[in-house]
Amino acid sequence: MKFSVIILLLLIFNYAKCESDKCFYYDDHPFPFFASKTAYNYVSAKQNYTQPNCKTLQLWMLSRHGTRHPGRDTIHKISNLNEYKNNLTNNSSLCKEDFEAIKTWVFNLTEKDEYKLNSQGINDLSSLGLRLQSLYEDIFNQPYNPMTYSVLSSNKERSRDSAFYFLKSAFNVNVTDIPLINSDDKKLNISKFENKHDNEELKKFRCSIHVQEVVVSVSKILGLDRNLTFNIIKAMYDSCRFERSINLNSHPAWCAVFSQKDLEVLEYDEDLKYYYLNGYGNSYNERLGCPIVKDLMNNFKNKSQTQLGPKGVFYFGHSSNVFSAIVRLGFARDTIPLLSSNFNNMRDRKWKSSYLSPFASNLMAVLYECHGVKKVTFFVNEVPMTVEKYGCTLCPWELIENMFDPIISNPSCTFDENSSAFKISRTMNLLFLTYILNIFYYFYYS
Repeated sequence: MKFSVIILLLLIFNYAKCESDKCFYYDDHPFPFFASKTAYNYVSAKQNYTQPNCKTLQLWMLSRHGTRHPGRDTIHKISNLNEYKNNLTNNSSLCKEDFEAIKTWVFNLTEKDEYKLNSQGINDLSSLGLRLQSLYEDIFNQPYNPMTYSVLSSNKERSRDSAFYFLKSAFNVNVTDIPLINSDDKKLNISKFENKHDNEELKKFRCSIHVQEVVVSVSKILGLDRNLTFNIIKAMYDSCRFERSINLNSHPAWCAVFSQKDLEVLEYDEDLKYYYLNGYGNSYNERLGCPIVKDLMNNFKNKSQTQLGPKGVFYFGHSSNVFSAIVRLGFARDTIPLLSSNFNNMRDRKWKSSYLSPFASNLMAVLYECHGVKKVTFFVNEVPMTVEKYGCTLCPWELIENMFDPIISNPSCTFDENSSAFKISRTMNLLFLTYILNIFYYFYYS
């Protein structure tokens, strides 16, 4: 009898445990990858990489702003989720804790909060400044001044604030007059040149079975008798990922409606967006990174040849800046393009915006002198990158210079719509299209 009772209790315990395992509330390691809204801590280097036998000559850094609040439109869409919170019924299959979390969910942001750097964003850049100061003593061994340290920021408040907190922690100084880009400076001011045509692959993916399964799954777990629209599900996703990014240990209410598979699909949806907007999905995007990569190469060339120039070069911008520089340098390039049809085959893709441009993402290059030889290491989010052509992470500067000089000096390495290279490229594309149509016409009608 006692044995039977013990067995029954064990079965009840295991059943209760299995039920609690379905609760997001009890998930000790929730899925952390939310594309460009990923928290920096989830993907940045987990160890410090230094070259103890080398002297650091120059540190060049391009940083995205730290964690921010959503934009106005997203704030409005998240606010509208109150309708679904209030209509939640017992038909929902959410566990009790997740059900209550949604029922008691409160969203306090308003239009005045749009795009502002938040407390986690301040911590992102402050922590980065302290780490770099500790790692590169050769660079941060002088008081801050604009001649020794070159700083430039986007004119957006979140980027200016990011620069301020970075400099404050790295140099223990309040720099209130952060230099801002002007309209003619194409190193950071590239948004007007982005290729913003319709993303056909993204459109097709949103009609795919993968996205439809997310729609059905989320609608079902909420206990609804009809499917939600993708826009409503996207608002739930945004609420989930913005809250996770500002509070790393949180269990945001709306995250509970998504399975890990759902979140992987939504991450791929975001990756498709950036792949064609800023990435390898359009060869034109490689031009967007030309001015910033030229700046990197020219700074290193000047320092290696003359020992002149700033000790540190620090730029503060946006995800598009980081993406464009990564693409121009050739990192995270997949051999197979991201398409609406190959989600399952691209799970191990290199192009993951969660890893490439989370909040506070950065691309750094460090110029060293190692036993009289100049060498370079590139970092993405403090992780050293391999230059595939040479298979090195600490690469001879001469090889890097020879690799990129022909690229950045080529007239096609531009995206200025008024430049002859841009006009020629556009004309050639039109001529090629006309040529193809003429061939088609000839074979079809002859």
